[in-house]
Amino acid sequence: MKAQKTVIKQTRNPEKTRAKLLQAGKDLFSMNGYSGVAVDDIVATAGCNKRMLYHYFENKDGLYLAVLRDVFAKFEAIEENFADESEDPRGSLRNLIERYFKFLRNNSDFTRLLMWENLNQGKCFAEHPGLLSKSPILQRLDRILAKANPSSRNSFAIDARRLLIAIIGLCFVPFSNCHSLRHTIGVDFTQSAELKRHLVFVQQTIEKLLFADDAGEVDSNETGYRQAESKDTLMDEPENFWELG
Repeated sequence: MKAQKTVIKQTRNPEKTRAKLLQAGKDLFSMNGYSGVAVDDIVATAGCNKRMLYHYFENKDGLYLAVLRDVFAKFEAIEENFADESEDPRGSLRNLIERYFKFLRNNSDFTRLLMWENLNQGKCFAEHPGLLSKSPILQRLDRILAKANPSSRNSFAIDARRLLIAIIGLCFVPFSNCHSLRHTIGVDFTQSAELKRHLVFVQQTIEKLLFADDAGEVDSNETGYRQAESKDTLMDEPENFWELG
C-alpha cells in the first residue's frame, strides 16, 4: 500500500504580500531612485510575482507613490503628535528640533527618497499636491512665535516658513551629506557622539536667531564640535543610524 502524501495548503496573506512589496519598493527606490528600479527587481526582492504588484499597486508608479506616502506619513506623524504645550517657547522649539533629528537619524530611507525626488525636480510632488504637507509644523511654529514674541526686527518673527527652512537645513545636511562631510572636512556624522554635538549646536543656533535680542553669549564649549558630551534625551540610543536596508 502506497503511503499517501500530505498536501499542505498554503493560505494567502494579502496584507503580508502587500507589505513585502512595499518594503521592497522602499529599499530599492531609496537606494537607486525611481528610474533605477525595474518591476522585475521589485518582485524578485519581495519574493512575489508581477501579478501581485499589479493587483495591489496597479504599476510601478503606484508602488512608488505608496512608498512615498508611507515614509512621509511617518515624518508628518512626529509633527502632528507633537503635543508640547509648554509655556516656554524655547523648550518647545528645542523639543521639536530634537524630534526632527531623531527621525532623520532613524529613517535614512526618508532622506534618500527626498533627495531622489528633488533630483527628479519634484515630479511626484507636482502630480500629487499635499504628498508632504508642512501645515502641521508651520502651525506649531506660529504658536511658538506667538509665545516667543520676538523683536519685530527679527525676520523669523513674521514668517514661520523661513524659520522652518533654517531648521530643516541645519538638521538635514548631516544626513544628506554625511559621507562627503566626513571626507572633506573631517566631521563624521556616522558617529552618534558627533550627531549629539550637532543637535545641541542646531538647537542653540536656532534659539539665538529667534531670540536675537536676549539670547546673550553662548558658551563655545557647550556648542562646539569638540564638546565632550551633551545631555539630550532622545539621542542617547547607541544604535547605528546609518545601517542600510
